[in-house]
Amino acid sequence: MKKFKTNFSKEELHAALHANDKEAAVLIEDEDEWVKFKDKFEAFLKKAEKIPVLGGLIDDIVCMVSLVDSYVRREYRNIPTAAILSIAAALVYLLSPIDLIPDAIPVIGYLDDASVVLLLLGFGIDQELDKYREWQEQNRKSALIAFEQLLAEELAQVIGENYLAAVIVDDDAMKMLVTEERDSEPPIACSVKMVKVPLKALAEYDATEQGEIAEVLNETVKADCIYWTKQAERRVYSEPDFEEKWDDYMIEEGS
Repeated sequence: MKKFKTNFSKEELHAALHANDKEAAVLIEDEDEWVKFKDKFEAFLKKAEKIPVLGGLIDDIVCMVSLVDSYVRREYRNIPTAAILSIAAALVYLLSPIDLIPDAIPVIGYLDDASVVLLLLGFGIDQELDKYREWQEQNRKSALIAFEQLLAEELAQVIGENYLAAVIVDDDAMKMLVTEERDSEPPIACSVKMVKVPLKALAEYDATEQGEIAEVLNETVKADCIYWTKQAERRVYSEPDFEEKWDDYMIEEGS
């Protein structure tokens, strides 16, 4: 079997990376070309996760793809042109079967790919990725706040002229106990309004864990457009946590 060099100098890696500058320039300037490339790259990522030398770099590689995507779509431009060009060139290198060590070579085939990514990160791209992640997180939080307000308005329509007395979440459904009187004393006469928890929408904002979903719902029910009974606690309960409180409510038949 032919022996391949595995100890590359920075100069060799730099030259290999920037051999792709022309293709990289096309990708960051032509959205159609970028979309086609991204589709191919996403298929490569599924394989790369299982490759030991690349597995530890997957988060950074995925972030690079997302950053270039945001750049091409003109959503994020807070990065020097040379830096975004280098990132795109690295992605081209990773996808290309023609590199310092052919990818088909078992075990060592991706050593050069990992070395190129590490070189790039060491030249300050790691800081650019961190800035982009912070931007993403701010965007996510802003979008989530807007979502919470929209969901609150939808819940307010379901509640109508009534007051909210309690909210219990059971799996993917919100059980809202509503009453006509704001100053009711226990046991409170309530009807039940059921609403599906928008899990798919929440997943788009990376809220998938139970704790994250509960936090979003708790913020939602605190919105000004939702009116509560005086003695109610403005929070969402899980079904088990609410068991001992049921005696404080009389549920109307047929609700």
